[in-house]
Amino acid sequence: MTSKPFHFDAALKELEEITQWFETNEVDLDQGLVKFERGMELAAELKSHLESVENRVEKIKERFSAKASQLPVESDEDDMIRTEDDQPTGLF
Repeated sequence: MTSKPFHFDAALKELEEITQWFETNEVDLDQGLVKFERGMELAAELKSHLESVENRVEKIKERFSAKASQLPVESDEDDMIRTEDDQPTGLF
């Protein structure tokens, strides 16, 4: 059995529609309970998805941070001016 893909935009839109429904003056208690439960399910799914995305972002940042730390470091000699004899001299 395959699970259906999560569509963040659709879930957020549905949650917003439920919220708007509760803001109307014509709220039925039984229908409200069903909608409240669905809203809580949606909120939990959205939160879980956001946490998953945040974890992926952190892993990507760590991966690129690790790659950047492995790059060769320029030596102080590169900051010196070379003379005709190719001898490093200080800038000052």
